[in-house]
Amino acid sequence: MHETVIVDTSVLIALEKIDLLQILCKIYKEIILPDAVVKEFGSVNIDCHSVQKVESRLIHILMRDLNLGRGESGVIALAYETNLKALLDDLKARKVAEDLGVSISGSIGILLKAEKSGLIESAFKKTQELKDKGFHVSNELLAGISKFKF
Repeated sequence: MHETVIVDTSVLIALEKIDLLQILCKIYKEIILPDAVVKEFGSVNIDCHSVQKVESRLIHILMRDLNLGRGESGVIALAYETNLKALLDDLKARKVAEDLGVSISGSIGILLKAEKSGLIESAFKKTQELKDKGFHVSNELLAGISKFKF
């Protein structure tokens, strides 16, 4: 369960919105943040993270040819090259990562993992809170989460 993951800005923003940024360190051994993610997000106040400069030709291809952002491109390139899981929320970025064979999860997956581990009471309630704060969550996804019981 204590794996190392590479995290995108959207996940940091989502978890910060619901005051759960610290939960990353309880679920994962290490959080790697590409330097572009830190530039996008700003100072990250969690103990288990490290910042990595990502220099990969794949970043430029993802940005130029697929129109992904620098942070997302850095996360995908680093995950692809290290065979680590990427935590991404953007649908297009997730599809690209999957097409490259990168293992992915996102904010909702983290909330489900946190509930399963007993770190939060309800992934459904936290997902609803995210939605109430402007995070895009489809009604179908919310309905699906409401059926999960660990």
